[in-house]
Amino acid sequence: MNIDVKLQQCTVPFKDFLLKDLAQPEFAKGYLEAALQDFDKDGNIEILLLTMKDIAEAQGGIEELVTWTNLSPKTLTYLLSPEHPPQLDKVLDILSTFKDGN
Repeated sequence: MNIDVKLQQCTVPFKDFLLKDLAQPEFAKGYLEAALQDFDKDGNIEILLLTMKDIAEAQGGIEELVTWTNLSPKTLTYLLSPEHPPQLDKVLDILSTFKDGN
């Protein structure tokens, strides 16, 4: 058995740990605040969107975020997708629901 197979058997993917931590509101708040600081510093909207997507996934998924934002699942998926140019006003609306929802 090679080392890569052994490592895969002995480790858990980072995202699993991250989502477990992001399920805790205080951790999610700190994670989002760090992403916002980075966005303020370098303007990297893709990282901010990825952060929001991870938090949404950990806090119940897009379905829960649909409830918080009153946006359709299709709209949210589109807005949180790095392939599409973000609409900052919609991103800010979503961020305000994270604050209100947690």
